[in-house]
Amino acid sequence: MSNVSLRHLEQMAATGAEAPAFVQNRCFARLGWDREVRSFCAERGVVYQGFSLLTANPEVLHHRLVTGIAARLGATPAQVVFRFAHAVGMLPLTGTVDAEHMKQDLAGRDLSLPADEVRAIESLAG
Repeated sequence: MSNVSLRHLEQMAATGAEAPAFVQNRCFARLGWDREVRSFCAERGVVYQGFSLLTANPEVLHHRLVTGIAARLGATPAQVVFRFAHAVGMLPLTGTVDAEHMKQDLAGRDLSLPADEVRAIESLAG
C-alpha cells in the first residue's frame, strides 16, 4: 500500500483484512518521520518503506546535526539520513537514476550511528 495514514491501516485491521506486506509512504521529518505508521507496521511485521526522504526533508540535509554527523563519519548528509532510516526500522527508497548516487546511497548501510544520534535526528521532527 502507498500513501496511507494510520487511520486507514487501523480501519483495515478492524475489518479483519489481510495486512499489506509493505507500506510505502512519503516521509516528512516535520511530521515525525511517520512514527505512528512505522510503529503500526513494526507491530504487525509489515515492512515500512519511506520515500522522498531527501527531497521531502531538505532542511534535515542542511541541519547542523546531520552535517556534523556526516563530517565526523566522512559521509554525505544523504547517507546519514538513509542510515537513520534503517536504524528506526524504515526501508528507505531512493528514486535516483545516477549510478554514483546509487553507490553513495548503498554505502550508507555501512555507517554506524549511535542510539543518541538516531534519537537526535528523530527529534528534528519538532
